Amino acid sequence: MAVLPPRGVKPSYQFPRVMLAPVAGYTDRPTRQIAREKGCSLTFSELISARGIYEFNQKTQDMLDECRDEHPLIFQIFGAEPEIMYDAVRRVEDLGVDGVNLNLGCPVKKVFKTRSGCGLTLYPVHLVHVIRAMRKATNLHLSVKIRAGVNHKSLIYKMIGDIAQGEGCDGIIIHARTRLMGFGGQANWDWIADLKDYLDIPVIGNGDVIDPESAKRMIDETACDGVMIARGAYGNPWLFRRIEHYLDTGELLPEPAPEERIATLMRHLRLAVEWKGERKACFEMRKHISWYVRGLPCVRVMRDKVNQCETLQGMLDCIREWSESTDWDAYFAKLAAQGHETGDSLPPHRSVSLRVA
Repeated sequence: MAVLPPRGVKPSYQFPRVMLAPVAGYTDRPTRQIAREKGCSLTFSELISARGIYEFNQKTQDMLDECRDEHPLIFQIFGAEPEIMYDAVRRVEDLGVDGVNLNLGCPVKKVFKTRSGCGLTLYPVHLVHVIRAMRKATNLHLSVKIRAGVNHKSLIYKMIGDIAQGEGCDGIIIHARTRLMGFGGQANWDWIADLKDYLDIPVIGNGDVIDPESAKRMIDETACDGVMIARGAYGNPWLFRRIEHYLDTGELLPEPAPEERIATLMRHLRLAVEWKGERKACFEMRKHISWYVRGLPCVRVMRDKVNQCETLQGMLDCIREWSESTDWDAYFAKLAAQGHETGDSLPPHRSVSLRVA
């Protein structure tokens, strides 16, 4: 039997059913804003160092500034020193965020070897003091994000769940892989179900949710309280609304039309330039462009050109040139021949023009 939660009062904010995972180098402010606009109920900050906050590191301060006036937002931090974690949480609370999340799942070696991320789970007594300090620092929603263990011989998710629940956490997110698995292999949803059955606090499942059907399967098979999506949402911010609709009605909304995908990509580009400056934004958006145009025709040449661009206008021109030179009628006909229902989600060639974008 799990340790009972010590807090009788729930925080004002609670996890929704569907949320965007925190991913370093991906879930920056422009990406989070696009996700919310397309139906995401909750986003998390990128992984941020508590020591960086404590020492007023400039790069960390820039990441903090990205989080101002953003709702709903959970702030994710990592670290291993209780005093520093306490101070970091107090400063984060001043930003007006909706909650704080402790990362206990990051598998990266440089984080792991400092006893942070997944490495902190190997020191359970120390982990108790870290979470206790964070709980003392705030009454905001407090959660942890974990992996099942370091490897299959050290599946310690129930022990970590005991600590989190016993020290007053309001929820736990489990990525159903071990550190050794990294981001490969199939996520083991049985671990999610086991943890959900064991704990009283809400349990959010993470791992291999890529579409509305897999989201529903995870909830049905594990009884988890919600799903967190990472790679499935890359270049696909419409996924959150499609999942919510499917969970409510059992009906699959159509995939976004190419016109909407390209227009959203262009808006994402402009937001990135606003927040990061042109040069940095153009470099970082190259990967996002590839994700947005996955599965669309004749994208290789466009991607190669975009990867050489260092200006916003250059990137927009490359995308427009590709869009207007693509034979969309042939593309839709090919999809229809393969048995795909095109319907209204795939507009005729003239509807894909982006001259006004």
